[in-house]
Amino acid sequence: MNVKNLIMGIVIALVLIMGGVFLFNNTTRSDKADNSTSDNIGDEKQADFEAILNNTQIKVGDGKSDVLPTINLVPRIIIFEDGTEVMFEVAEDFNISVAAEGLGKARFMAMSPDGRMFVPDLVSMNLSHEGKIYVLENFDEINKRFQTKSTYLSGLRGPNSVAFYTDKNGQEWIYIALTAHIVRYPYSAGDTEPSGDPEIITTFPNKQVPGESSVVWHITRTIKFYDNRLYVSVGSGCNACEQPEDEMRAMIYSINPDGGNKRIYADGLRNTVGFTWAGRELYATANGADHLGPQAPDDGMYKLIEGEYYGWPFCYELNGKIYPDTSRKWTQSFSCAQVPRSFSAFEPHAAPLGIEYFSKDAHSVLKNTFLVALHGSFEPKIGAGYHIVRVSKDGEQEVFMDGFLTEKRPQTGWLISTAYAHSDQPTGDIERFGRPVDILQNDVNSFFFTDDYKGRVYYVYAP
Repeated sequence: MNVKNLIMGIVIALVLIMGGVFLFNNTTRSDKADNSTSDNIGDEKQADFEAILNNTQIKVGDGKSDVLPTINLVPRIIIFEDGTEVMFEVAEDFNISVAAEGLGKARFMAMSPDGRMFVPDLVSMNLSHEGKIYVLENFDEINKRFQTKSTYLSGLRGPNSVAFYTDKNGQEWIYIALTAHIVRYPYSAGDTEPSGDPEIITTFPNKQVPGESSVVWHITRTIKFYDNRLYVSVGSGCNACEQPEDEMRAMIYSINPDGGNKRIYADGLRNTVGFTWAGRELYATANGADHLGPQAPDDGMYKLIEGEYYGWPFCYELNGKIYPDTSRKWTQSFSCAQVPRSFSAFEPHAAPLGIEYFSKDAHSVLKNTFLVALHGSFEPKIGAGYHIVRVSKDGEQEVFMDGFLTEKRPQTGWLISTAYAHSDQPTGDIERFGRPVDILQNDVNSFFFTDDYKGRVYYVYAP
């Protein structure tokens, strides 16, 4: 008997045994209990057979497993231009370097068609008129740093995001998302400044919702192109309020490259700063409200459905359940029972921002997963976020990088605050070494991310 026949004999025997156990117990998989009928028994047995066959193939060495490797964090020491240093913890297959410094409040970056990195400097959340767009180029593969930094534009109000697009006539454009509007300029390879006049593509509400006194009204806008349409995320005009119906806020919508044909994609998202696609599916991060205390609500990552309403301001998510926000008296009635839950929830006030999807060709630690930048709680003492996390296609999370927030306790000295290191708010002296914002894949083994607290771009790579 050859090996192939032996294996098939084992497979058939196992299927028969499993079938007998199945009939004896008269049970089905728990995750299909509500929908199972006698009609799908054959399908389940076929699935069992295929699973056994696949496992058998793996054992003989000619198959592949989709199980993600567990992330083990290891220390990496970074030395900055001024001679100071910090220790981060990164997934053990990866290293990290500082690719650029002195970038102010570095936000959502983009690579130009000619391979240069454009990084917006927001300056501050107080709507400075001194915002800039930096250009980073001549990346040194040995030192893992950009050798050249220049200023492409200055005097901007609220630059948060940059995108590039080539139209049907072959003309390249650079799009810049500002607080009040999106502008575009003609772009040519090697440009050191815009080569034409700005064109306003669309405008945004440019003030807080009338009657609101909170300092929160979300001044940043994020833009990305997909299928020849420009997708735009716009945060709410308040922390928790019913906005004027004619204001397109707290949503993601799309427009033509020239600004026409505006279509709402998803609504009821208080502050969706980052979004990306996995295949043809749109995923986005969302920041919850601030008035419910340090332990609520959860922040989230959503697999968006076009036309869906995600509940803000009437509802919030906590510990896998959707609750009505009864802290306000609403003029509209709304049932939270119809609100979708998040694809993956983060702890309250973790502040998820940038999100990047790594396809099946990526490094084994990253393939078919997302990386999400948890910017961290506005109040450091809350101690939420301050990580980069890996999120699987099942919504499972693991910390990929840590060390942006440290705590000094008298008993233990400096402690890197990871998801595993503390479950409560920090009690000692706190120091922040960064706040991750955007993540941009470079190739199958590396990516960049921005830090708007220290004004840096980091490069993470598998050697």
